[in-house]
Amino acid sequence: MLSSSQLLAQEYKVTVKSKANLPKEFKSIHNFTGDSAAIQDQLKIFLQNLYREGYLAASIDSLCYDSSNVVVNLFIGKKYSWAELDFSQLDETLQEELKGKKRKTETGDLIELQNLKKQIVSFYENSGYPFVSVKLEAFEMDDSVFRAVIVAVKGDFYSIDSLIVKGDAKISTNYLKKALQIESGEPFNQKKINAISKRMNDLKFLSEIKPAEIEFREESIDLYLYLQNKKANMFNGIIGFLPDPDNHRDEKTGKLLITGELNLNLVNSFGRGEEIFLNWEKLESSTQKLNVGFMYPYLFKSNLGLDADFGLYKKDSSFLSLNAGFGIRLFLSYDDYIKAYYRYKSSSRIGDEKAMSLSLNYADVKSNIFGASYYLNELDYKLNPRKGVELNLYGGVGFKNIDHDTNGNDSLNTDNSTIELEAGLNLDVYFPIYRNFIFHFGNTTRFLDQFADHNQEVVFYENELYRFGGARSLRGFDESIFYASIYSLQNVEIKYLFEQNSSFYVFWNGAYYYKNVVNDITEDFPWGIGIGIDFDTRAGIFSLSYAIGKQFDNPLEIRTAKIHFGYISRF
Repeated sequence: MLSSSQLLAQEYKVTVKSKANLPKEFKSIHNFTGDSAAIQDQLKIFLQNLYREGYLAASIDSLCYDSSNVVVNLFIGKKYSWAELDFSQLDETLQEELKGKKRKTETGDLIELQNLKKQIVSFYENSGYPFVSVKLEAFEMDDSVFRAVIVAVKGDFYSIDSLIVKGDAKISTNYLKKALQIESGEPFNQKKINAISKRMNDLKFLSEIKPAEIEFREESIDLYLYLQNKKANMFNGIIGFLPDPDNHRDEKTGKLLITGELNLNLVNSFGRGEEIFLNWEKLESSTQKLNVGFMYPYLFKSNLGLDADFGLYKKDSSFLSLNAGFGIRLFLSYDDYIKAYYRYKSSSRIGDEKAMSLSLNYADVKSNIFGASYYLNELDYKLNPRKGVELNLYGGVGFKNIDHDTNGNDSLNTDNSTIELEAGLNLDVYFPIYRNFIFHFGNTTRFLDQFADHNQEVVFYENELYRFGGARSLRGFDESIFYASIYSLQNVEIKYLFEQNSSFYVFWNGAYYYKNVVNDITEDFPWGIGIGIDFDTRAGIFSLSYAIGKQFDNPLEIRTAKIHFGYISRF
């Protein structure tokens, strides 16, 4: 005689018997072998599938075991279908949503019916009725069809009264309402409440101490949030060691030029969710760049936000460029927005008259641009994503004025005005390929064009073009070495994430660019390859990358490789 433990462990072959023929899609059950526990699980799934196909009366009559076999006596019964499922007692908006669910002369599916009930409950839970229930009334079964009326028992209506913050978080209640998309006075919404933890995780500067809690009152609720400040201010820098271009190649002194970059990003310093940033770069021995800006969200308790930025770029003793912009954002969610912007750009030659007379591809230019942009952020973790998409798309049009032309070409009109068009795309896509291996594809595209009357010749000058190259764009090359009116840069990385903020990666990046200035047309596809590492410590995230670049017909040369050190500190 077998003990119970031996019985559970023994393998049996299943034989299913039924007075009616089994549907062909279920005959594979005959080939099933397993112990008694596995057989029970398989039979439950088997019955659920029969219910799904409309055999609503199906049941297991008996199971008969012998030494190596089990015989299942199955009752299948009739196959039922809907005659009518009546939604007329539900909200009209919900009736429209459920039109596709209304089944006539189709298979009756109890599991589908349960899903339908869940959808109805969800609708009312998100419309102010947290205690709703659903039931079937006037249920009729006739031969192999059935009819029913679906009724929602809504219960009491509740609205959201107050948002109450507990903890040391320094943040305005208005900002939280906008970020969580929850407003006082709106109907209770279970979906929004369930999403609070996810939305709080997306915020750069706040974290949950524990999940939100609800206090029910007579006709409203108070929502309690338990929040604490999170390190979000960011300081980072990069130091680069490059061969010094001021040393003649034949001297082979091995002297290096040290370049650098500093970034400071302050978030929520005044408790309004605002951002302030500063960026300074020294690209060459006498070339520097400075950018400052701010963003203020949810102005006057609306979904509108403001941003502004100001930038200077000084190219040794050749020219000085200024770039200033102002934008109005309409937030679609916490991170996503559309924006209307105005941008003023100017670039002027500097230096003595002799130097200015030699700057044939430079001129004093000014532009006023009006445009729009769209930003989408679906990254799971912005600092070091595993999956998701980040997109920024913009375009603008305006007027450009050329104050002085020094190229000596009399056929060009001076003080001429043209229509200027600009467009840009920033796209980053991340997805996991195997365990902690992540694939990253990035694209940065810029387009600049201009139009004038037929009797005018339109030209670009080098000091008004886009600049790219270096650690933040095209690795393997000097910072901002390339000038272009059109370029499209691709970046492909395979990253191995061994910690949340630590990774090792190999990469390839390349760019098509087109440069058309007064006395020069250049078109090329420079590219670079390399490796790098980001390493998270208590002091911050340290980065190191090594890259080699190739352009035109030049070969890859180790001595032209670029090494970049980076550092990110959050406080």
